[in-house]
Amino acid sequence: MIPRLALVSIFILAITVALASKTYAQSSDTCTFSQTSSGELVGDGGTVPTQLVSFSTSGGSPTQISVNCKEPVNLSVSEPIQIAGPAFNPVSSLVTVETGYGGSTNSRGSSPLPLPVGTTPLVINLFIDKGSLLAPGNYRYGIKFTIVP
Repeated sequence: MIPRLALVSIFILAITVALASKTYAQSSDTCTFSQTSSGELVGDGGTVPTQLVSFSTSGGSPTQISVNCKEPVNLSVSEPIQIAGPAFNPVSSLVTVETGYGGSTNSRGSSPLPLPVGTTPLVINLFIDKGSLLAPGNYRYGIKFTIVP
């Protein structure tokens, strides 16, 4: 039992906001993205973690990016996309994107986030629930933004 807990406790988890080439290609004429701070995912759910979260209240850290748009747009975000770590299908997942001025959207079908002309800082949090014990590993997740003028 102790060795298993030790393995679980050495989770070093990272979040990567994947601004895939498709996103750049679709939005390069309108908006550019720059990551100012990569986030950190941590295991959550007690001594035997079943979830990965980036919320600072759980010991993780959100990803921070800046979006600079040449015209007003609406931003939508995908569900988290696993790009590294032991693969699993989550029972629940959520991405939240917030601005400094109180705007927000999420990956569960909320309204797109309106972004004005100029630079807007965004804070991105992830929640991924496996529903059972997470295997030790370095998990990385990305997200895809959709920009609509």
